Amino acid sequence: MNILEIKGTFVSMIAQVDDEKLLQEMLQNCLELLKKEDNLSDLPPEILQDLEEANADNDMSDVIPNDAVFQQFKSWQKQ
Repeated sequence: MNILEIKGTFVSMIAQVDDEKLLQEMLQNCLELLKKEDNLSDLPPEILQDLEEANADNDMSDVIPNDAVFQQFKSWQKQ
């Protein structure tokens, strides 16, 4: 779904709500969400360093391919 589709879905959903109290609550929740910030400064410096290193790490040697994961999942389901 692209941004325009998401916005359209959101507007369509809101247009179907006739309860004024619910609309006020939805508006308040949306406004609160827009004000929220992801503040990484709250994290300890060592965690920030680990995140930066992980973000810079392009080594995919420790990543399991999707196909292998699904094969494992299917075998677990059969058990």
